[in-house]
Amino acid sequence: MQIKVILHSIYREKLPPDAKGQATIELPPGSTVGDALAHLDIAAEAVCAVNGQVERERGRPLHEGDQIEVFMRMGGG
Repeated sequence: MQIKVILHSIYREKLPPDAKGQATIELPPGSTVGDALAHLDIAAEAVCAVNGQVERERGRPLHEGDQIEVFMRMGGG
């Protein structure tokens, strides 16, 4: 299945520079958010949104055409 990924900040380095942080990846049916992160070699502590909704559950199944955005976790005080 094909999943669109949009990577922000330092995660953009996981893709070629001409991709500008966006790509479509191929994953096996039944793959999860965690599988997508592993495919991209992104640490599990990254913040993810699936189809515009923040997703904390790495075991959430993905479906054909889903979009994942990956952000750095921000701290503050």
